[in-house]
Amino acid sequence: MGAVLKVRKQFILDPDKIKAVKEIVNAETDTEAINRAMDIVIANSKILTTLKSIKGKGNIQDIYGSKTC
Repeated sequence: MGAVLKVRKQFILDPDKIKAVKEIVNAETDTEAINRAMDIVIANSKILTTLKSIKGKGNIQDIYGSKTC
């Protein structure tokens, strides 16, 4: 697998948000936190796309004969 191309960017970000993201994703640096957050957003997008593509496909059967209360 080849090397990942990285680019330097400058952003003006809310330090409280960066701190919160660092804690949530357990990152040591701001860069690591932002990279992990972007990975999560990308993964969530792929999950949503997959879920939307299978929506309505399939047949769920109640094999336990549950009654509605």
